[in-house]
Amino acid sequence: MRRHVWFNVLSRLERGLVDFVIKAIDRPRSPKLIEVLARIIVKIKKSMISPVRRLMEQVGKPLAKKISAIALKWGNKSAAEWAEDKGFIKYLTIIDMNSIPGYKLSEVLSNRPNRLTYEKS
Repeated sequence: MRRHVWFNVLSRLERGLVDFVIKAIDRPRSPKLIEVLARIIVKIKKSMISPVRRLMEQVGKPLAKKISAIALKWGNKSAAEWAEDKGFIKYLTIIDMNSIPGYKLSEVLSNRPNRLTYEKS
């Protein structure tokens, strides 16, 4: 498999179980077996996600939501769409990846959330 997932991610027991099921069972009916196979499939699927895609979910999406909320408070009505804009999320992720530690936007927004807020007086 791509990226050596089969050997790096799965244990020997998991690989053996999948091999056995492929060779011996046409359609698994046991709920327990189906549950175990589903966990193995999820494990493989998670490991095959690209690092950028994973960071987009972990870093970029929360950043986009926070920035969108701040812009909405400032009165920018179109900012509501930013939180789900894949291009904006990817942009924020890559900017954050390339930033110097201590100056990452994700660190600034998570450690000091009130710093970028705007209070109307």
